[in-house]
Amino acid sequence: MADLWRFPVKSFGGERLRRAFVGPFGILGDRRVAVVDDAGNPLTARRAHALLGFRASCSEPESGDGVEVSTPEGWELAWDDPSLAAEVSRAIGQDVSLLRSAMGMQDAAPVHLVSTASLAAVGAWQEVEETDRRRFRANVVVELEDDDAFAEDAWIGATLRLGDEGPVLQVVSPTERCAITTFDPDTLERDNRVLAGLARERENLFGVYARVARPGWAEVGAPVRVVPA
Repeated sequence: MADLWRFPVKSFGGERLRRAFVGPFGILGDRRVAVVDDAGNPLTARRAHALLGFRASCSEPESGDGVEVSTPEGWELAWDDPSLAAEVSRAIGQDVSLLRSAMGMQDAAPVHLVSTASLAAVGAWQEVEETDRRRFRANVVVELEDDDAFAEDAWIGATLRLGDEGPVLQVVSPTERCAITTFDPDTLERDNRVLAGLARERENLFGVYARVARPGWAEVGAPVRVVPA
């Protein structure tokens, strides 16, 4: 494994981890909080890209508790501080609140994976060595032994073992990409080349989703083994 990421608040920036427990609902603390409108409907950066300017982390890294948010203005606020909801409301131009879910609010499955080879292939469309992996908001970035771009396509239905004693994942579907990939994670400047390339050559698919077949601790540097279906 080349990288582990947790996104405590859906559509906010997240935190890079060295080690994380992957439970039945994914990495502990991942996407457990979401921004919702007055009707209780979750809002994402698809509709409100200014959400990407906020950064979330967990003050208790192993349990994923104690979600704290850095605002674009540099304030550090707890996720349930009313001041944070006010700042988010101002940033996106509508009244919102923040809601917590014990099971998480992932899109299709608890764990999202991409490979470094695929990131490099997509980077060619931007004329860079590797597209910023944060654009894809994956939990696990896998470094392959070869440079087989988009090898993830063959993982659908397969089992992934993250380390000898780590979690076991069942890959269930490809990931359909959206406009979130067009925004620079730091500046929020828009660059359509990645999404245009995916639409042109990949039917908007990049990376895979997986469910958790066996919980366990995942660690950067651990081997990832693919067991075909």
